[in-house]
Amino acid sequence: PRFRYDKLMYLVWKSYLPLSLCFLIFYISLKLSLLYNYF
Repeated sequence: PRFRYDKLMYLVWKSYLPLSLCFLIFYISLKLSLLYNYF
């Protein structure tokens, strides 16, 4: 069955956005910890 576009976008926003935010926060904290370990 075909998904409706707005429902699909809603699902993508509900699932993908928190995951990407979590990954971004993890990546930035990793970079910062490496930076602080070097200095």
